[in-house]
Amino acid sequence: MKGAKFLVPGLVGLTLMVLTACGSSPPTAAPTATSVPAPTATTPPVNGGNGGPDGQTIFTGSGGCAACHTIQGLTVGAVGPDLTHIGTDAATRKPGLDARAYITESIRDPEVFVAEGVERATPGLMTRAITAGLSDADVGALVDFLVEQK
Repeated sequence: MKGAKFLVPGLVGLTLMVLTACGSSPPTAAPTATSVPAPTATTPPVNGGNGGPDGQTIFTGSGGCAACHTIQGLTVGAVGPDLTHIGTDAATRKPGLDARAYITESIRDPEVFVAEGVERATPGLMTRAITAGLSDADVGALVDFLVEQK
């Protein structure tokens, strides 16, 4: 296991390079705790289908999510957990949170909870800095899109 101590920093570096190469760069400063909304047991959708941002476009493009996460038939990410069935799985991951609230928390404050037993769910790999540039409308659209992944 010589060199294992370099695995997580190396993966974070790789992730940041991929995000930069895809045209999305992480912000230089992480948001403060007051700027991160705490999820509730049921967090309503932000865009509500009223012409707001498109979650799939954010996932595959400006959000940089596809660089790390796989959704079968759409993306093949190499680092983060597979999100093909996250709309179903999310409701079972953290007691007290429904799928929408869990996904929102995972985007806005990914280090607060890392699911156990989920392949490629690595503590410290995804940080707030990676998602800090997403607006509330972007996060709402992403959550809407991810909840649909059954």
